[in-house]
Amino acid sequence: MQYTFELKGQALIVTLRGELDLHTSPEFKEKLSRLFAANLDITNLIMDVKGLSFIDSSGLGVILGRYRELEERGGRLFFVQANPQIMRILQMSGFQKISEFASSTSDVFERI
Repeated sequence: MQYTFELKGQALIVTLRGELDLHTSPEFKEKLSRLFAANLDITNLIMDVKGLSFIDSSGLGVILGRYRELEERGGRLFFVQANPQIMRILQMSGFQKISEFASSTSDVFERI
């Protein structure tokens, strides 16, 4: 899996490509957790999942953990450009109740 992080104001934009699963989640979780710990002003997490081809429960758990931190900070979680397969997994996992979906990063910045 490949990922990039970009801090933009109080938002962290995470772009994912490949598979977020049992094998890739631990390293991703570690790096994401470090960013959250070092940047206490992050209140919005924007997950660009256009290039994500698969996510399992361990990947969902990593994102859910960061959502809980965002909630404590009064922040919000966004998913951008989810393909139908990823959208279905996110919806079946209940993420539509705790996050928002957008067609682009600029669409998210119009909302926050």
